[in-house]
Amino acid sequence: MNTDKRNKIEQTGMICFWLALITELVIVMIDKSAYINPIEGQLFRVTFLLCCIKIAATKYSRSEWLCIFLFGAAAFLSYFVNERDETVRIVAFVAACKGVNLKKMLRAALWITLTGSVILFALSGLGIFGDFKITANFGRGEYPSIIETRYCFGMGHPNAFQCMLFMMITLCLYLDAERMKWYHFLLLEFLNYFSYRYTDSNTGFLVCTAVIAGVALLKYCKPLQKSRIIYLLGGLFVIGIVVFSAIGSHTGIENELIDRLDTILNGRFKFAHRIEAARVENWLPFASAANTEYFDAGIIKLFYWYGIIPGALYVLMNLYLIYQSFRKQDYTIVVIVAGYTLFTIMEAHLISFYILRNYLFILMGFYWYQPFAKQNRFEGYFWQVRKWINLQVKKE
Repeated sequence: MNTDKRNKIEQTGMICFWLALITELVIVMIDKSAYINPIEGQLFRVTFLLCCIKIAATKYSRSEWLCIFLFGAAAFLSYFVNERDETVRIVAFVAACKGVNLKKMLRAALWITLTGSVILFALSGLGIFGDFKITANFGRGEYPSIIETRYCFGMGHPNAFQCMLFMMITLCLYLDAERMKWYHFLLLEFLNYFSYRYTDSNTGFLVCTAVIAGVALLKYCKPLQKSRIIYLLGGLFVIGIVVFSAIGSHTGIENELIDRLDTILNGRFKFAHRIEAARVENWLPFASAANTEYFDAGIIKLFYWYGIIPGALYVLMNLYLIYQSFRKQDYTIVVIVAGYTLFTIMEAHLISFYILRNYLFILMGFYWYQPFAKQNRFEGYFWQVRKWINLQVKKE
C-alpha cells in the first residue's frame, strides 16, 4: 500500500474518531439539560460505528489486536446477557484512541463541557429553558426531610451542576497543574466553594476540594511524586473503596459501623441494600437484564448493572492507570483516579450510559497501548492478517 493511500485511510479514521468524541460529549450536555433527546439511541449507534471505522483505519500490533479481541469479547458477552450496549461502546472508544493526542482530547472535553454548561446557565438564568433553581424535598436528613431551595443552573439537579464543575476542575488540573501557580489552585477552590454556596452539594464540593489539595500537595512536594508509597496507597484506596461498597451492599444498615458511616453518606447503602440483586451475595458474573434500578451508590451500581467481570475489569483499568501514573511520574492521575473512586461511592455520575461522563476512558484510551508501542513489532490493519502469519512462518 502506497503512502498516500495509507495517509487517506488514517485521516478518514481520525475524522471519524473526532466526530464520535464530539458527539458523545454533546450527548452528555444534552442529558444534563431539561431537553429529552429523542434520537439518543441512534446517536450511540453512530458513535460506535465511527469508532469502529477508526479502529479499521488504524494499525495495531498482533498483541494489540489480541487485547482488543479479548476485551471486546467480554463486552459483547456482557451486552448479550444484560443488553447494555455501553460496554461495547467503551471498548470501541478506548481502542479507537490509539494515535490520538491525549491533551487535545481532554481539552476538547473541557471546552465542550464548559461551553455547554455556560449555555445551560444562560438559558435558565434568562428564563428561556430549564430551571435556574429548585424548591423541593431533596430527601436529606431524618424524616420528615425539610423543603429546600437549591440552585441547579439549568442542569435539572443541584448535584449535577456541582458534579460537572468537579469534572471540569479535574480536567484543568490534569492539563495545567505543572504550569499553575499557587494562587491558581486557590482560584479553583474559590470556584468550587462559590458554586457550593448555591448548590449545597456536599459530595461534589468535598471531593473536589480533596482532589485540588492532593494535586497541589504532590506538585509542591517533589519527593512525594517519586515515592512508590503514594501510588501504592492510591491503588489500595481504590481496592478499599470497592471492598467497603461491597460490604455496605451486603449489610445495609444492619452493621452498626456501616450504619454510622452510611449516615454520613446520606443513606446510599441503605437504599442500595433494599434492592436484593444489588447485594454482593447476589452479584453475577454478568448482570441480569432485569437489573434496571437507579440509585446513587456508584460502585454498587457498577456491579449491579454490569456484573462482576465487567466491574472487575473497570477496577483493574483504574489500577492500571495508577501504575502508568507511577511509571510516567504523572502524579495528577493517581489523585484524579482516587478522587473519582471516592466520588463514586456516593454518586453514580461516572457509571452511566453516557461513556464520556467518565474522562478516565480517555486516559485509558491513551495508556492501554503504551506497553505494546515500545516493542517495535509489526503493525497492520485488520485485513493484513496474512502478513502476521507470513512473519511467523519466516521466524520459524
